[in-house]
Amino acid sequence: MNAPDTRTRPNGGPRMLRSLGAGAAATALLGSGLIVATATPAAAVSRAAIVSVAQSQLGNGSRNHEQPMGSGCNYYTGYFRSWKPASGCPATDGVQWRNSDWCADFAKYVWKNAGVRHADVPEGGGGTLTGWASSFKDYGVKYGTWHTRASGYTPQPGDAIVFDWDQSGNIDHVGIVKSANGSTVYTIEGNSGDRIKENSWSRGNIDIVGYSAPVDADSGSPDLG
Repeated sequence: MNAPDTRTRPNGGPRMLRSLGAGAAATALLGSGLIVATATPAAAVSRAAIVSVAQSQLGNGSRNHEQPMGSGCNYYTGYFRSWKPASGCPATDGVQWRNSDWCADFAKYVWKNAGVRHADVPEGGGGTLTGWASSFKDYGVKYGTWHTRASGYTPQPGDAIVFDWDQSGNIDHVGIVKSANGSTVYTIEGNSGDRIKENSWSRGNIDIVGYSAPVDADSGSPDLG
């Protein structure tokens, strides 16, 4: 089991109805001149695409670790939170790296770049997802996609998995689910030992609080192999 490498605070949000993501298609009825608006379903976000983005960052040697190691300087905080301190941090790919706990910034980057709904809304502009790991639980509660570990839910690829290392009620860490089987969930996590790492956890591990599924995710199933 990994030692805790992020500390966050809870930021519980109210449960809200899932927003409707449908557009409207106009259908002309012959002979009547009447236009009827019919709902079209929102496009599903690909769970495979979420995992693919996470894997691409895992394999990106220029940004898959803090630089200098152990400094807290990381690409993903710089990508989202320009107000965080940058002293001693490098700049790459047009992004000034910044110093902060960054597991949530990594997970948000993955979801945003895979096209997950609401992940592109800045935290300063009303977005639910922030630099706090707890915001991923808030997201699931708000949009009706939250599942506790105790519920028996089978984690799906692309879900966010959230942890409370000491069972204090405070969410401490978040990662991305890569796959799962009947006993184990496999993850890709930012800020795990100061880098992006693949980890595995018993699905019954009490450090796991639960999972938030991306809104409008496709029906991709876990790897049961």
